[in-house]
Order: sequence, then C-alpha cells, then structure tokens
Amino acid sequence: MTQLPELITVKELQSYLGIGRDKAYALVKSKSFPAVKIGGRYYVMKSGFVSWLERKIGKIY
Repeated sequence: MTQLPELITVKELQSYLGIGRDKAYALVKSKSFPAVKIGGRYYVMKSGFVSWLERKIGKIY
C-alpha cells in the first residue's frame, strides 16, 4: 500500500479510492466505516481504513 498519513481526510480518501465527493461523504457518514468527526471535519485512521478495506476485499473473493 502506498504511504498514507495516520489520519486520512475525505479528499485523500476520494483520491485513494477513486470516488467522488458525495460518495466519500456518504461513506464516512455510514456506521460501518471507521471515521470520526473532529471540529466539523471527517477523518479516518489509517489502521481502521486498512482493516475496513481488507474486510471488503475479503467479501469479494
């Protein structure tokens, strides 16, 4: 995996997953996604994102 910062912003999430702004915000607002809201902004912990992604990939294969 490429180098990700410990806290990932919504914009970085969009870029990494190749999704649009609306999809990224829908994702971070969903209960199953490991995001936190701090001061009106959403952030994702790198470790939580990697775990979430591995679970999603595991469901595909």
